[in-house]
Amino acid sequence: MKAFSVFQRVVDAILRWVCIVLFALLVILVVYQVVIRSFGGGNAWTEAMARIIFIWQGIIGAAYVIGENDDVAIDFLVRKFPAAVVKFFEVLAHSIVGFFAVWVMIMGGWRLADSAFDQTVELLPFSQGQIYLILPVTGILIAIYCILNIIKAVTSEVKIVAEEDIDLASIQEEGI
Repeated sequence: MKAFSVFQRVVDAILRWVCIVLFALLVILVVYQVVIRSFGGGNAWTEAMARIIFIWQGIIGAAYVIGENDDVAIDFLVRKFPAAVVKFFEVLAHSIVGFFAVWVMIMGGWRLADSAFDQTVELLPFSQGQIYLILPVTGILIAIYCILNIIKAVTSEVKIVAEEDIDLASIQEEGI
């Protein structure tokens, strides 16, 4: 289990830095495009590249968030069940996400990328297939993360914390 933890921490760090670099590139490209356009010029490739970077960052960020187990989960109802039922639903949720990653992102993404290698991206020296390769790559990462999350869900104890009901009036008074 420790090897899984080390592996996950390394992959998390790599994905985190890739997202940071992609975001920085996105900001630089967009600022460059705005400045150049304000002086009457323009580079059309910056818009296309910014769009690709934005999509890549979103997909890689989704893999990172699933790895951190911080993805959107509406589990307030599930947490009211006994620990065994909570564990079952955790395994089920990770299995569904893993199935989606394998079926849609890896298999479908590979077919999409393979069929688009001969299509060029307008204004950029890439093929559509090269851009679509991000789908199977992140699909593999998400599938691995789902397996790790299932192992964690099965081997760890479920921590059921009795949550207080949220008092909306106090939240409004605090200005949050």
